[in-house]
Amino acid sequence: MKHFYKKVINRILCMFAAGLMLLGLAGSAYAQQTVTGTVTDAETGETLPGVNVTVPGSTQGTATNLDGEYSLEVSGPETVLRFSFVGYRSQEITVGEQEVIDVSLQLDMGRLDEVIVVGYGTRERQDLTGSVDRVDGEKFRDQGITNVSDMLTGTIAGFNASQGATASGETSFQIRGPNSLTADTDPLIVLDGVIYRGDLRNINPNDIESIDVLKDASSAAVYGARAANGVVMITTTRGQSGKPTIEFSTKFGLTETTTDHYKYRGPEEYISFRQDYYRSQGLSQPDHYWSRPDNLPEGVSTDEWRSLNENPLSDNQEEWMSRMNFFPLEREQYLAGDTFDWADYIYPTGFQQDANLSISGGSDDVQYYWSIGRVDNEGVRLGDQFEAIRTRLNVDFQVTDWLSAGINAEYSDRDESTIPAGDPHLMSPFSRLYDEQGNVEWYPHGYIVTNPALNTINAERKRKINNLFASPFLEVALPYGFTHRVTFQPRYRTFKDYQFWGENTRTGGEIVSGGRADREDETRFDWMLTNMLTWQKEYGVHDFNVTLVHEVEENQSWESFQRNTGFRPSANLGYGGLQYGTNPFLQTEDVKTTGEGMLARLNYTLMDKYLFTASVRRDGYSAFGQQNPRAVFPGGAFAWQISEEDFFTSDLISNLKVRLSYGQNGNRSIGTYSSLAQLGTNLYYDGSQVQVGVQTSSLANPGLRWEETESFNVGLDFGIMDGRISGSLDYYDMTTESLLVDRTLPLLTGFDGVTTNIGELGNKGFEFTVNTVNISSGDLNWQSNLNFSLNRNEIKSLFGDTGTYTLEGQQYEGELPDYSNNWFPGKSIDVIWDYDIQGMWQVEEAEAAEEYNLSPGDIKAVDVNDDGTYQSQDDKRFIGYTEPRYRFGFRNDVSYKNFSASVFIRANLGHKLPFEDAIHSHSTYDRRNTPPTPYWTKENRSNEWPRTSLTDDPFGGGIMMYKKASFVRIQDVTLGYSLPQHIIQRLQLQNLRFFGSIRNLHSFDNWPGWDPESWDNNGNNIPMPRTFTIGLNLSL
Repeated sequence: MKHFYKKVINRILCMFAAGLMLLGLAGSAYAQQTVTGTVTDAETGETLPGVNVTVPGSTQGTATNLDGEYSLEVSGPETVLRFSFVGYRSQEITVGEQEVIDVSLQLDMGRLDEVIVVGYGTRERQDLTGSVDRVDGEKFRDQGITNVSDMLTGTIAGFNASQGATASGETSFQIRGPNSLTADTDPLIVLDGVIYRGDLRNINPNDIESIDVLKDASSAAVYGARAANGVVMITTTRGQSGKPTIEFSTKFGLTETTTDHYKYRGPEEYISFRQDYYRSQGLSQPDHYWSRPDNLPEGVSTDEWRSLNENPLSDNQEEWMSRMNFFPLEREQYLAGDTFDWADYIYPTGFQQDANLSISGGSDDVQYYWSIGRVDNEGVRLGDQFEAIRTRLNVDFQVTDWLSAGINAEYSDRDESTIPAGDPHLMSPFSRLYDEQGNVEWYPHGYIVTNPALNTINAERKRKINNLFASPFLEVALPYGFTHRVTFQPRYRTFKDYQFWGENTRTGGEIVSGGRADREDETRFDWMLTNMLTWQKEYGVHDFNVTLVHEVEENQSWESFQRNTGFRPSANLGYGGLQYGTNPFLQTEDVKTTGEGMLARLNYTLMDKYLFTASVRRDGYSAFGQQNPRAVFPGGAFAWQISEEDFFTSDLISNLKVRLSYGQNGNRSIGTYSSLAQLGTNLYYDGSQVQVGVQTSSLANPGLRWEETESFNVGLDFGIMDGRISGSLDYYDMTTESLLVDRTLPLLTGFDGVTTNIGELGNKGFEFTVNTVNISSGDLNWQSNLNFSLNRNEIKSLFGDTGTYTLEGQQYEGELPDYSNNWFPGKSIDVIWDYDIQGMWQVEEAEAAEEYNLSPGDIKAVDVNDDGTYQSQDDKRFIGYTEPRYRFGFRNDVSYKNFSASVFIRANLGHKLPFEDAIHSHSTYDRRNTPPTPYWTKENRSNEWPRTSLTDDPFGGGIMMYKKASFVRIQDVTLGYSLPQHIIQRLQLQNLRFFGSIRNLHSFDNWPGWDPESWDNNGNNIPMPRTFTIGLNLSL
């Protein structure tokens, strides 16, 4: 390790020494000249504020002020100025002897000059060779969005993200499907040009200017070992030259559950359900045995009803409640006429607040942007809350004509000190939250099921995450088109999670006595040093851009976990007094990894028609085995701008480009010491006392290597009618080899398993995006965006073990499947392998059902081999997929004068999900108070829902019912209004805008539960919040 540090330090010193030597050359290479001018709209003649005026290939630049004016010092007459602005065609003008250069920019409906952020640089859209899509942060300013992931959900073809249903908005996402069976499949996040290891919830979405998603391997190959799952490039807002601008925005919102049909049973429905449950058990008593004595069927007397029990209680109500297995508290509540609405209590209306302040501005030499924001979100579940303070500082310094510097820094303080309540589906309405003394009931209806709000009310928690991330940089413009940039990226993170369960909780008063306290602490420090040398030069029709990168990194964490119990009588300090417990437990872990990477990339453009990209990256990472610590990842792409050819004379098609790309990427998401034999402690008896010994807890694998993903992409970019219609089509084929899998070992080895490289996984898919300018005439503008994607994955090989196996009643020879994980070579990862349910056994089929030890109302599944039994390998079939087969997103933006409106609709189609509540076989099912389903009874002979006390024992390997989870969701509806300019000027403001939005307005689906998209960390279906937001944006 010492040698590693010496190499790093020597390389850093060499790079800085080379840079200092070149500084002298650069300092004598320039003579200053000042250029001024005004930029206007070519059609209207109005001045354009905020236009970027830059010198290509350097860090020199400025932006026009509110009057469209600019001033910039340049090195000499040969300097080229580039004028660019969102929605307009860029222009490049050679300075020559001009001191004043006024420019008129033309509207660009096709967005070909739009500058896209790619790995270690930027490219104009028309110069891209890979598959890259963009999200404009400005489109989300008027929406009730408080986390970055909501900006990406459904907005980009091939970007698969689901909404977060909790207050924090935490979710997961993939680009173009899963590339691994067990390793991390999240894409790499790059923030302002540097790799970001933090949580997306640390980033304030109000700071984001744009998000570019690199989807194909050639675009992502520059990040090598980290980029097998694609790359998300986030660019935050920067300051512009001009007087300071102060912006303030605030949002207020209310959240509620989205599903109107999913209502818990009321008292009468609950009683009816329990009666049906007992009747469906097929006991010898007649149905009216469970009827209330005051509501007996016609022709049945009270005496006859009482006679059904040999020793009935004297009171008829007490007798009936005894038959219904009411617990003492339920009886008390029922007789008193007292009920409690658990759903109303556990799922209250939530309140959201989001306030943000920013200050930006600068001169030709210094530009700055500073922001601070506070968000306070309440979810739709009691106790679910997320608070965060997030601040950002971006500063750029133009020290001289050839030297620039800057820093991008963010700090976040997240408070997640809440304990969300549990699901109330086992709570009887004949129960209560508090007892007569005002204490929280542990068991609200006298059974083993704990009060879902017990810990929310009585337990204590402090959970805080603080994150500081910075990326100071120094950039030198060297002679002959070279630029050298050095960036240092430190990140410091602290995490603490302290909890205390006193004796007034089940955890601290029954599971253990005297209370329980936990303290978990983690401190993490990561750093990365990036040296980047670029060269850009044009020689006639030849345009070269070369990038060389060297990176080193180190990641360290220090973790500790402490627990103690038995605090009686010294529990007053809670988690602040662990020393007062009687059963201490302590565990610590220090972790360290190192990495290094080198990159070379060439972008070459010939005659503005033929575009070539080639790159190669070599990465090393300490977590891999000694035999394979490094890997090489190449990439290449070609694009042909057909519309620039002389023979292409179409008046209809304004842009046509074909793209081909190939690349390899890696995945290094494994345990820190997975390649090494690890030690663990164990207890043993030496004949006189118990001793603590050390043993080998895992096997070494010195050959452990990277997962490698090889990808091919072919695409077509098009523009029609001068860009009024534009879009792209992409087809991709990806194969991941050497999958990182924890493989189970035979018991005789003495180990449970070992991490190894086995198997092969494939993904193929198609993506389509189209943008249209439907109306662009004066005061009225209407634009639309449609995206569509599909992905098909396949396990091409698994463990490599071959033999004879059984599937769907047939014998096969070949590679053996992994039944326990539902992994089958030749099938998709998300394929559903279960019994093929054909409905429910009906009364007239009682004899046939009896052959399977089943009864009318039980599930009827296909007996594939017709042997009269259900065995998993013989009778389970492939019956669908748990991931959407098709995904759509459709957005419309309309503006008229000072009004604007947007509607976003999203759809996930063609998949199924397990609906556990349909399997009525739990031992406590008579206590379930879930929303009602049309379950099977003798009177309601459903063929879709089984009886409430079904038998599932005959189904070998268990059975699950899957329901269609397709949905079309009106995800966002927004309306905004900006005050007219004459009022703004009178108020001495720049802008004042009011807006309102509704998120998750409605979902069109057949899902019987809360929402087909919302699940908690334990796999439970939970409510999806509908959010109503109002707010304002103010600029000074």
